[in-house]
Amino acid sequence: MRREQAVGGIADASQNTMHSARITAVALVALALVVAPRGRAEEPCSWVVDYTMNEDLSITNTPMGEGNGTYPTGPGKVVLRFEGQRVQMLSYSMQEHVRMKAHTLAWTTTVTSETVTAATPDPCGVAAEGVLEGNTIRWTTPVRGVHTDGVITCSGSLCGKFGSPAPGRSEFHVPANPVRYSPFVFSPDRETFTMQKTHVIDTTMPKQSSSVSLAGRETGRTCRQAPACK
Repeated sequence: MRREQAVGGIADASQNTMHSARITAVALVALALVVAPRGRAEEPCSWVVDYTMNEDLSITNTPMGEGNGTYPTGPGKVVLRFEGQRVQMLSYSMQEHVRMKAHTLAWTTTVTSETVTAATPDPCGVAAEGVLEGNTIRWTTPVRGVHTDGVITCSGSLCGKFGSPAPGRSEFHVPANPVRYSPFVFSPDRETFTMQKTHVIDTTMPKQSSSVSLAGRETGRTCRQAPACK
């Protein structure tokens, strides 16, 4: 009887050992699946964050100052890539719809512009470089190739005079130029940012100087592979 109990005990111990071994083997396989490389999917990636923006467009130096003012415009979009403290602006665009009405003595003139301002990324897909210091991005390069394209419509007595646009509807283009943007200052959770007023362009037709300030809010983010192009 005792021999049978002993044999039974040995058999149970053996089964327990085998069961433990199987559990250990399964755990090792699971661990291997977690830590094993899976090609590019497991390679280091960087956060690419999309922000929608609103803009205050400040216009000065218009003919006789009649068009001077600050005009809310938008929406716009900027895409930023974060790699540690290094930040890259991948794209920037802003829709700008502005209506200015001038009254001078007996003359009334209305100028309406419908344009889009955008940056031009380089061959690596980067429009500007910056450094993240705390919650502030300080741009170390200008924003590359900022250009504006669209149409302007002018109606009234001053059209075509004193630097006002030609009468009727005409195309409007500002060639690409580098623009040094002010720092982007983020909220503590980095979901929103603001940019103080930054001078962007002077034009002769229409005659005016333009500055912008920005307010952005995060709309999405993805973890993408670090680009091969440096």
